[in-house]
Amino acid sequence: MDNRSLDASPMRVVDAVREIFEAQAAKAKDTASGEQLLRVLSLMEELRPDPAPGEPRQLPGCRHVERALELAESGGAAAVAAAIRPLLPSLTWEQNPRYNAGNMGAEFMDNYAWSGLGLIGSDSISFGVLLLGPVVTYPPTSYESEGVFLVIGGSPEWKSGDDPWVRVEAGSIVCRPYGGAEGKRPGREPMLALYAWLYR
Repeated sequence: MDNRSLDASPMRVVDAVREIFEAQAAKAKDTASGEQLLRVLSLMEELRPDPAPGEPRQLPGCRHVERALELAESGGAAAVAAAIRPLLPSLTWEQNPRYNAGNMGAEFMDNYAWSGLGLIGSDSISFGVLLLGPVVTYPPTSYESEGVFLVIGGSPEWKSGDDPWVRVEAGSIVCRPYGGAEGKRPGREPMLALYAWLYR
């Protein structure tokens, strides 16, 4: 197997996400979310496979990833899920080093993981997937970045800033302004969501 075929795998995720974001950006033209999507799309052009990826690593929360991908099969991000599935054996799953059982709770830590999908790019964008198991809540948290999320699998509730919790579905796009806060709670099923964070 040559390097080109190896490199193509994570880029298939990027291509599938790009198609969804481009369609939404066209619908949201001249709006804040449309402009944000265009900024994300511009930085996505710099994404490429990491030539020295980390060792594959599973975390306890990864037991939910298959179910999250099953939930994605009939949703608006099915193509993204299909591109992620072949990558599963090679993914390195991680957790925020600031999070632990003391400040987030043992149940949260047992049901939370993220992966950068073996991609690198510029220092201006973080791109990957967030996995949350059922029932847990990712509390509203603010970040020094702006974020765009694509729900891949699941029907989580999402909280943006001071707005109430709102149910979103697979294929939904959620935009967070710079410095804004968001929270996620999957409910009875797990959630897999793609994130693209932009830094200034």
